[in-house]
Amino acid sequence: MVVYRSNLRNGEAGFTLVELAVVVLIAGVLTAASVVMFTKGKARYQLSQKAQNISWQIERARSLAVKYNQTLTLGFSQSNSVFGITCTDCPGAKSELPPFRLPTDITLSAFPTMTIKGNGTIAVSDGTIVLSDGQGRQVRLTIANSGRTTVGYVSEESTSY
Repeated sequence: MVVYRSNLRNGEAGFTLVELAVVVLIAGVLTAASVVMFTKGKARYQLSQKAQNISWQIERARSLAVKYNQTLTLGFSQSNSVFGITCTDCPGAKSELPPFRLPTDITLSAFPTMTIKGNGTIAVSDGTIVLSDGQGRQVRLTIANSGRTTVGYVSEESTSY
């Protein structure tokens, strides 16, 4: 028969209040750090997705220009809040590509007008658009004359006091 002995001293078992406080403090610090990291990561992802949506709009318009073998104009509305096809003689392409409303929390560095030819090439007034979210995060959207759009990585401005 095996006899097990416990490490009880004076009939006491468990953790001290200090040990418990240290464990709770460490868990709290880890939780707070992970919440901050998650929130920043989510904001970065959302900004990147908004840039991807604009890129998709450009790529889709390019695809329609090739499909219809027609020159399309892509740009912003008078209030710079809606992005879409602006040509008047392209009803087929307009019906296939609804305008994209820009989110109110995003600012753009430029509002270019793009002319997309039937062969897929793009003539653009400003080939780089920087999207900013007002919290110091930015992402660069580059539009090449060949028609390729590239969404860069989200960067954060460093604020020095």
